[in-house]
Formats: sequence, C-alpha cells, structure tokens
Amino acid sequence: MGRPIGSVNREKPFNDALRIALRGDPLRLRRIAEKLAEKAEEGDLAAIRELADRLDGKPVQVVDRHDASIQELTDADLHLIASGGLPQSEQPKLLPAPAPKTRT
Repeated sequence: MGRPIGSVNREKPFNDALRIALRGDPLRLRRIAEKLAEKAEEGDLAAIRELADRLDGKPVQVVDRHDASIQELTDADLHLIASGGLPQSEQPKLLPAPAPKTRT
C-alpha cells in the first residue's frame, strides 16, 4: 500500500539518501543490479522474487469470496459479477441473506 491520499508525510529521507549515494558513482546502480542478477542465477529465491517484482510487478492479491452473502460483497464485487468479469465457475456462490433478528 502506498501513502494515504492527503498524507503530509511527503519526505522520503531514505530515498533521498540513496539517490545522493547513487549520483556519486553512476556505475554503482549497475553493479548492484549485476549482483542481484548473479544471486538470482545462483538460485537465491529472494533475489529471484525481487527481479520478478521489478520486471513484472508484484502479483495481485486474490481475495476468495466464494462463501460471502450478497450483503457482504462490495459494490465493486457485484459490478464485476454482473459484468461477467469472472467465469461462471469462479463466481461466488451467493448465500441467501440472513433473516433479520426480531425482538420478542
């Protein structure tokens, strides 16, 4: 998740320090990238994940809502289902709404 909209914390001191360090030696970033690629070639899973995330982007988190009732689904979920965004086999099985509780 990124910074919340309207957040006043716009300063990124670590980012600034990295940029300064990398500007001091233009080939430093290239050497770092080479080391990362070498680690990935050696089978280092963290390096492989980092390369994949940098090249392809981080995988989208899938939220399984197959057991949700209609009341629990968001408008976006319902719109996606209504527009046919999910194959029939993957569409959530909608449970009937629970009966309202009454006082006796």
